[in-house]
Order: sequence, then structure tokens, then C-alpha cells
Amino acid sequence: MLGVMRWLALLCAVGCGRSATASDAGSDHDDGSIGASDTGGSVDSRDRLLRSYLAFLRADPSVTQSNGLSGANLADVCALWSALQPAAQQTFLTITARLGGSKLADGSAMLDHVTTLYRVVGGDGATQTDPGSCGGGEFNRMIMAMDLTLHDALVAANDHKGGAGDLADVPAGGFWRDSHDLGGAHAPFDTSDETEGGAPRGQVQYFRDPASPLAKAALGRMDLAQLVEPLALEADQDYDCTHNSNPGCDYTFYGPACVPEATKSGVDIYVDSYGSYEPDWKPAGC
Repeated sequence: MLGVMRWLALLCAVGCGRSATASDAGSDHDDGSIGASDTGGSVDSRDRLLRSYLAFLRADPSVTQSNGLSGANLADVCALWSALQPAAQQTFLTITARLGGSKLADGSAMLDHVTTLYRVVGGDGATQTDPGSCGGGEFNRMIMAMDLTLHDALVAANDHKGGAGDLADVPAGGFWRDSHDLGGAHAPFDTSDETEGGAPRGQVQYFRDPASPLAKAALGRMDLAQLVEPLALEADQDYDCTHNSNPGCDYTFYGPACVPEATKSGVDIYVDSYGSYEPDWKPAGC
């Protein structure tokens, strides 16, 4: 029901003469409730997304996600953050850092246009001391919702193959473009963009046409099987040549030619390439 209601709201946003924007997420409060207005900058968007995640989990407290989170036993955003295993926290921080540093043509950050967080997870089997699996199609990633501004920029970057300055990546001269992954978009999505280079390489999946039957069907993904979200956005980062995405794992084959390099952790590879992801960050007030 939650997914259908959200789809109807987004359909109105498309068809009622306005675009859904980052402010559609509403202002966020520490208890997870959604208020009337919040735009947020790239840093503030981390707090905003966690609050949207708490609100989503609380909407159906009978559900426990595979990362162990349930709205039934989370008092506030601080409790949510503490309940996330280190690998999931690192996934959240590195992906939001990448999206926060990637810019649309108007100078706004990709992260500013992400409206809702539905799932964030580290590796399969992750614990407080073990990052879990380095790969896996349902792990080491975030599933979110975006506004139409970011959606349209992603489509433009895909169509223009990154050549028109639609989405800039973190490094000077870097950009997002159509994905060259031979495996294609991750189901159920039909379109994928990725960064031009670098390690880790950023990758996102989405629906090209939010009004299509595919976009209006349930996602069928782990923890989100019944969610209907036409503006869904999946994000992960590929740390090595076999597309492992866990920032807590160690990698050797992460160079451009897929030859052995000095073994480094995913987070160290990220910092070497793009700068700090603020590893000590915590939600405001925690």
C-alpha cells in the first residue's frame, strides 16, 4: 500500500503541472516524521535521508529488513545509525560522498536530489567485526528515490554519453555517462549510468520512463518486494575489476588495466581517489 500511495503522489507530481524536487521529501525531524519543507545541502542531505529511512521503516513496523532494522524498535535516527553494521555505515558514507561531490549542470549535487532512502546494506553476513561478502547483487548498495531533476540529468548523461556536461563526477574533468557494463542494468531497472573511470567506479540504476508499466510495477527486490517507486535509484560503487562493491573489503585488482596493485581496503581506495568520505560522520545530535 505504501508503494502504491507513493506512486500516486509521484504520478501527480508528473501530471499536475510541477516537478517533484528534493523539497518534496519534506523537512525532517529527529523522530523520523516528515514535515513541510526541506531542501538541504549535500551534508544536510545525509541527515535528511536517514530521517526518511526511519519514516519508511516506521510505516510498517512489522517488517525487519535483512540488515536487521525494524521501525518497531528504533527510537530515533541515532538508534538507526547505531544499529547499522560498520559495513553498511561505510556503504552509506562512501556513496553519499560520491553523490554529494557529483554535480548537475546547475551546480547542485546529485545527493541534493535524492528524496528518500529505502534500504542501505553492507555485505551478506556482515557483523560488527566482519564486512561480509565483497559482492552480491543485493548487497553493498543503497536503494533510494530521486526527484525528476536528477532523473532527467541521468537520462541526458546517458543519451549524450557524458559528453554534454550533464553530470560531473568528483574528480576534475570526471563525468557520469551511459554504463558500459556488459551485464546491463540491474533488474528490474532498464537503464544504468556509471562514472567514466576511477576506482571505485560509481554506478546507478533507474527507470528511463517513470510512467512506463515497468516503473509502475513492484520492485521485487530484497526487503522491497512490494514497493512501487517509479523514481527508484539504486547506487553502488565497483571497487575492483570483478565489480565487488564492499568498501570494507580488501582489493588487489582495482587498477585500470586489471593488473595486481598494492592490496588496499575499499575505503582507502576511495580516499586515495576522491578524498575523505568523513568516516567519523554521525547524524546531527548523535
